[in-house]
Amino acid sequence: MKFLIANLGIDEFRKLVVAERQKLANDPRWTAHLASVNEQTEEPLKPGVSLNGSERSEGFDAWYATNVYKQRQPGYVAATVTLPLGDASADQLRALADIARRFVKDTIRTTVEQNILFRWVSEADLPEFYRAIKAIGLGAPDAATIVDVTACPGTDTCKLGIASSRGLARELRYRLGEKSLQLDEAVKNLRIKVSGCFNSCGQHHIADIGFYGINRNVKGFQVPHFQVILGGKFHDNAGEYGVPIGAVPSKRIPEAVLSITEYYVRKRLKDERFQDFVRRIGKKEIKDLLEDLTKIPDHDVDRAYYSDWGDPREFTLSDMGIGECAGEVVSQAEFTLAASERELFEAQLLLDGGRPQDAAKTAYASMVRAAQGLVKAQNPGISEDENQILAEFTSRFYETQLFWDKYAGGKFAEYMFKAKEFIGAGRAVDADRAVQLVQEAQLFIDAAHDCHNRLRVGVANGVKLDNIAHPSA
Repeated sequence: MKFLIANLGIDEFRKLVVAERQKLANDPRWTAHLASVNEQTEEPLKPGVSLNGSERSEGFDAWYATNVYKQRQPGYVAATVTLPLGDASADQLRALADIARRFVKDTIRTTVEQNILFRWVSEADLPEFYRAIKAIGLGAPDAATIVDVTACPGTDTCKLGIASSRGLARELRYRLGEKSLQLDEAVKNLRIKVSGCFNSCGQHHIADIGFYGINRNVKGFQVPHFQVILGGKFHDNAGEYGVPIGAVPSKRIPEAVLSITEYYVRKRLKDERFQDFVRRIGKKEIKDLLEDLTKIPDHDVDRAYYSDWGDPREFTLSDMGIGECAGEVVSQAEFTLAASERELFEAQLLLDGGRPQDAAKTAYASMVRAAQGLVKAQNPGISEDENQILAEFTSRFYETQLFWDKYAGGKFAEYMFKAKEFIGAGRAVDADRAVQLVQEAQLFIDAAHDCHNRLRVGVANGVKLDNIAHPSA
């Protein structure tokens, strides 16, 4: 929707909505609820009674420890029904409606973590409530813990998806669930969230440990990766976004989670929260921790790394076709794209060091470096002159719509153009503006990788450049 409004403008969008409404038959049900929409009153179905000595089913105590918290009103609790990956069948939802009629009165909520919350449950009813949800297969514990991974649909159903966010979330949930009894208490309370692309549908930007899917080329083969985002602030109304640390192959993300959490347990100060820990030790130390995980075996040695979670097929993007491309031009371009990522990481370090002006300039330079990498695929002799790089990028990629996202259009290229204007004008850069430039540079570089892979595969398959430009949905 945000892309549609950005392309049409709010006035045209409103005009289309009004026109669509004119086609609908008049029905009082469209507006009958408006009179009570702001009513906040809620009523319990039963009196609030404290938990007593009722017989408790096996597993109740573990579920109670993570899925229940007491309301301010004595005798009442809020109980979370965990939906792994946010999934529930039609039969389960009908059964939950019946359960709601037994225990509460119109006080069910869906949560941002893809679970269902029952409020105003009499605490004495919890053993029976648990038996009811367990009977329909929804008695899993670990709500709002590190095991309760949130994920967007990713490549399962979303055309924007690049990597399998649900496949990764399922694997992480399985591995962390096996270790849940051994996990340190500080680790249990962390949040993991996964998006299949840079859009934040999986909420990766506000997670303690977040991931979003990207694509990288490794020696002529496409390999699913996830960008690692650390230190987001889920609490306090998402008061702080996480920062990118680097790209890790999808199949090595579970190892990355294990390395990060174990390192946190070993190195944290007493009662130090994860966000404070990440800020204290710095990005470079964490990046060094993950460095070995960025390496994968050659395709002939182990092909498992070249497919995504839950999909045995060799990884490819749906609009890119299949094929490989050999040649020195490709390696030059990829070398320069890799250099742009290193330059961007330097910008992040400068930002952490309290040098926003230098961070902004370096972030812009990283975008120019990525643009140079793309130009090298068509003009290997491109110079280091910034103006020449921008001119050739504009004529070869922006004006031709080769560097064009099928939903966002030319937005990512415009990040670089606007950064040039801002930096060139010599304006003072505060910390907030520097953060924005660093984030936009990351999106530009990810888009450059996608553009390069699309061109590489298309050319290898004999597709003309005109047909590669501006890929359709």
